Order: sequence, then C-alpha cells, then structure tokens
Amino acid sequence: MTTTTTHPDGSSSFIWADDFSDGFHTEGPGARWAYLPLGPGVGHDGVPSTSDRALRVVPRGTNPRTGEPAFTQTVGAHDPAGLPGTLDHVKWLVYANQHSSAGFLGFDTELGHELTCEARVSGAVYGTENHPFKGAVVHPDDDPRLSMVSLAVQDPETDVAFEFALTNRSVYAFYERLPNARAQLGRYASFLHAVPVARRTPGEEHSVRISYDRSAGLARWFLDGREVLRVDRVGHRLPSRRYLVADHGGTEERVTPRQLACGIGMFTILDGALPGSPGPGLVRLSGAPDFYFAPVTGEPDPLTFVDDASLESHRLFGQGAELRVGEFAVSIKRTGTS
Repeated sequence: MTTTTTHPDGSSSFIWADDFSDGFHTEGPGARWAYLPLGPGVGHDGVPSTSDRALRVVPRGTNPRTGEPAFTQTVGAHDPAGLPGTLDHVKWLVYANQHSSAGFLGFDTELGHELTCEARVSGAVYGTENHPFKGAVVHPDDDPRLSMVSLAVQDPETDVAFEFALTNRSVYAFYERLPNARAQLGRYASFLHAVPVARRTPGEEHSVRISYDRSAGLARWFLDGREVLRVDRVGHRLPSRRYLVADHGGTEERVTPRQLACGIGMFTILDGALPGSPGPGLVRLSGAPDFYFAPVTGEPDPLTFVDDASLESHRLFGQGAELRVGEFAVSIKRTGTS
C-alpha cells in the first residue's frame, strides 16, 4: 500500500503498510522490500516465507547437532573482498522499498510531523549456549551480541539508528550511531546503547513502535503500547554509560535525520562488550586503529577482546535465530511544531 489512509483513531495517517498477504518480494516491479547493497551476500542470510498474513525468516543454515536454524554468512576482520569486518553484524536485513525526497532509502521526516514505524514482532534465538567465549558471556540466551531479531529504523545519510532487539529472555531498545558515514561526515561520535526494557519468552509476540519528531528532535520507543525510552539529543550518547555496548570514540554532535528507513532483520554484535562491565568484547571484527574503546570509561581507553584474530569459528558457532513479523506499517502524525 502506498496511498495514505487514516489511522482508526484519526490521529495519524498510514503512508505504507504490508501484511504479507501478497507474499514477500525484494526484486522485480512493485517489490515492497529492499536489501541494502552492503556487499556480496551481506544481509542475505535468511529464507523468508509467508502464511496467515505473517512473515517468517530463518537463516539459510542448520545446526548439525541440533537441527535448529543457524547463520551461515560472516565477514572477517581481513575480508578478501575488502568489506569492513563490522558488516558481520548484519545477517539478514531488509527495508521498506521507499526513497525520500533527498534520494536516500527511507521516508521523509517532515517538519511539524512525527514519523512512526511499527510492527508485530516475535522470534527466538538458537545455539547461543554453545558460544566459545567462556566467562565473557553471562546469559547466552539473553545476550544480543550472540544473536537477536530486530525492528530496525535507520537514516542511511547520517547512520543514526533506533531499534528494538529481541533475545529469548528480554526486549532491548537500541540507540546507536554507526561509524559507516565517517568518511563523508568526519569523526563523529559512534556508539551503541542497548537498554533492556522488558522480559519475554521465546516466540512471545510484541507490538513495537518507534517514532521520530524532527521538529522536536525527539525519538521515542514504544513496547506493547507503553513508552520505554526517549532520546532528545539525537547524535549524543546517553547520559549514563550503563547500557553502552560499543564506543568508537568521536565528537558528539546533534543530528537531524531528513529521512528514516524502516526495516526488520537478524543480527549479531560480536565486537560488543557486556554493558556495565569492564570486561572484554568478544571478537575484534575490525583491525582499524583507534576504533574500539572501553564502553565503561570511553576514549582513549582501548577495548580488549577475547578473540583478537577474528577466527571464523568464533563468528559462527552454530548460533541462529527465527524472526516472525505480522503487519508492518509506517505512519505520520501532525505535531503542531515546525
């Protein structure tokens, strides 16, 4: 659906929606979804299927010991094709196939309006108990570094991202600024906060919603109808480092996304640290100098790793995930500010 329709409560208007009743398509005329051109195979480690107005995605592989879904795609620190090792995070990722007036993937964040991306999401993670990281992981079925499913909202221009991430035991609100746009925009602050906002069980469905008001500079996360996080200084780290998973240093600056792409995916964050802990990251995915700093203390203190060599057996150890998505929608609402 590309025409605008009014939300039943009359307060907002849907501008894009998909209930998967017509299947799931990323190629050809009229494709509703799009992969990002990240590199060969990156973000494509998934087998989508649809039924009962819902989308199900599992990785391409199977754990030979358990028969459970298992990831097959990985990117090392010294990838032969020259891809950044941090792309190992992205196992499967698609966005609504819509481009902003500026030409970027995403929906315009109009002044005086709030843009919202929302979906019904459930899922599970598998094989995380067989991780090779010993004491660096405390709860393997509740550690998004090992495996997670996500509602992903990102500005491809500034690399600001707002997400919900699900493990088997918790829902997390993610707030981050990826480092990928530094070549164009300078050495801005790059980081990832993972804030736990609710407990859950595998397969439990949640209503997740992320809203951004460009005029107010305000991003908000809603879980099952309840606001669980808000950020009013987009581009800055949160005041507390308690839930900081990754810190790549850099200068904090206010960011005002002109558009936001709305998507869904499955991820790992193996180069992240345990939030609130002085312990190491798991795998050094990038060999770039001055790139990883200890989240507890920040730059210039370097982050150490369990695996400095980015061994493939540490990046793929039988872990996987299953993502299920019900109706997915994008809407706008007038806020009265401009």
